[in-house]
Amino acid sequence: MLTMRTRIFLTTALTVLGTSASGLALAKAKTTHTYSSTLQSAPLSTANGYPNPGGTAHLAGAVKIRAYGVGALIDDVTITGHPASNVFTYRGSEVDFFDHGTWRSTLTGTATVQSDGSQRIAVTGRFTGGTGRYVGARGRYTFSGTVPAGSSVLTGRSTGSITY
Repeated sequence: MLTMRTRIFLTTALTVLGTSASGLALAKAKTTHTYSSTLQSAPLSTANGYPNPGGTAHLAGAVKIRAYGVGALIDDVTITGHPASNVFTYRGSEVDFFDHGTWRSTLTGTATVQSDGSQRIAVTGRFTGGTGRYVGARGRYTFSGTVPAGSSVLTGRSTGSITY
């Protein structure tokens, strides 16, 4: 026969284990979310002979996604090549800031200068983590945008999926 003290201990232990197990199950349950966004960004600074290979740029801007609201973004890019007279390749990282946390990603892209002096930008990216609600975020996205001739402001759209 169990003593009252033993029953209280066992009940408490089972309650704690049950709560911990359900908390772990909830913590591991991840959902994939598809999205599309609009964004606008501009360089804050450039260095190392940008836009030549090895050159770097630090950019900032605003992003808008219906399900997440308006946020801010910061990009750091490094020019990796110049495969044609009008094409530049680059790699970089981005952090997107929203009310409930951040998304981190790595990216590669091309900037193609058009005959009128404008640029066409194409990017593929991979989510590598996040903070707040987006801890452990993973996924992929594509971006396309333009920079008008004589401007440094990039405007474009991205689509992708993010799992958190």
